Amino acid sequence: MTTRSHPDMPVRSDAELTERWRALLHLDGPPSGRSLFLAWLRPDGTMVPLLIPVEDVPLEPDRLVLANLVELHATVAESEDVEPAGLHLAMLLERRGPAGLSPDDHAWCSAIEAIVGDHNGVDCSVHVGNGRTAVPVLPRRAWPAA
Repeated sequence: MTTRSHPDMPVRSDAELTERWRALLHLDGPPSGRSLFLAWLRPDGTMVPLLIPVEDVPLEPDRLVLANLVELHATVAESEDVEPAGLHLAMLLERRGPAGLSPDDHAWCSAIEAIVGDHNGVDCSVHVGNGRTAVPVLPRRAWPAA
């Protein structure tokens, strides 16, 4: 039997972040559409109590939406009283289909890495899920020491 991790428990690895996504989204069936879920990890690994779904995400990456994520990230960092580079942006792209990565998934991850990840040192990660699984595609650059 597995237990769900508590949101106040620090996330310290890509594997723990994958489990956190599973717990947060209760992955138990195919999603109704394409969504990009956003969550933030503080420097100590605990999660900001904010989970934002961006629904009806198109197949092709929307560069304007991704650029706006950088601004949203800065706003969340300010509310947490840390620099944007000190807050990790964790994302999960949820869509119907097989557990493996599609060319569309790869395009989204590449666009996220180029637009969000290269902006002012923002650290971000991306998982892709199909309602039953969550797979890390773009891992966090470095995890803080425990």
